[in-house]
Amino acid sequence: MSITSSSRKLAIGLSGSLFSALAFTASVQAADYTLKIGHVSAVTQPLSTCAEVMKSHVERYSGGRIEVKHYPAGQLGNFRENVEAVQFGTLEMTLTSGGGIANFFGPIQAFDIPYMFENDQVMDKVMADRELTERLRADVLKATGSVRLMGMTGGVGWRDFFADVPVKTAADLKGVKMRTVESPVSMEFARALGMNPTPVPWPELYTSLATGVVHGTKNALSDVVDTSLNDYVKYAVADHHTHNLIFWWMSDTWLQKLPEDLQGVVADGFHELNKTCNGLPGALYLEKYEKFVDGGGEVHIPSAEEKATFLPGQQPVIDWFVDKYGSEYYDLVQAAVDRANAEIEAERASFIKQ
Repeated sequence: MSITSSSRKLAIGLSGSLFSALAFTASVQAADYTLKIGHVSAVTQPLSTCAEVMKSHVERYSGGRIEVKHYPAGQLGNFRENVEAVQFGTLEMTLTSGGGIANFFGPIQAFDIPYMFENDQVMDKVMADRELTERLRADVLKATGSVRLMGMTGGVGWRDFFADVPVKTAADLKGVKMRTVESPVSMEFARALGMNPTPVPWPELYTSLATGVVHGTKNALSDVVDTSLNDYVKYAVADHHTHNLIFWWMSDTWLQKLPEDLQGVVADGFHELNKTCNGLPGALYLEKYEKFVDGGGEVHIPSAEEKATFLPGQQPVIDWFVDKYGSEYYDLVQAAVDRANAEIEAERASFIKQ
């Protein structure tokens, strides 16, 4: 090979490397805004997949002007710490359960009153109820100053009771140290049924079950399986007391700083997240169920009589809630449930009409 030929190839190689370096630098510099998403859900859980769907959409459709950084599995803290970070502007987006933001806006616990929602159809319509969503968005924004509700989605399905002893009725859980979120509604419910409610942060639950700090938990089946909690809780009763409803929060300060076109990109990205969150958990449930059973777990489907033993836990929670916050939010959620039931009945009538 001649020196000229070698020099030419070296020059081409250097040019290619320089072009790649410049392109990389340009791509890094292209991001005008950063959207950090932090939450407590494990990377194996659907909520992390939902966040990844939004990340992909926002980065692609913003043309790289928004860089999205995703921090799952409690990397940035627990529910409260993440919400505080959104409030103070150090985190742009997070998610919580109702209980997870109750310290910032207590009336949201109306969504966690047990047995408010009969089935998935009702739940789907309540989550999409515009009147309810807009009211909640305005009230939380007023209460926090900068935490904006993006919307509600499904998480991983219905919450049931899991324990290290067989469970068929409420009496089987009497005295059991039951893990709850740090929410008075969850604690009042467990207490009303004779359990010993014990708040434990989600990242600490596995260790707490392993060491006997708690002997049960009220979670969705996917939560239990995806985080291997079924190493210690092998028995479940599918009473479906509450739905694992997820609230997605964004820094209003950050959102309002975006140009209008990028605000639209973020809104569309959340729409994609929403579609994923409301479809993926149901598709994955069978796999989780089979894994729980294959690991030695038992899921008891209660009869009407057995489920009735859990229902007395509802009224004390309603009484506590109304005494604490008044009836307004209970009435708002109940009105959304009533609208949902009316729509479902009309849809069924249309479906079967000759």
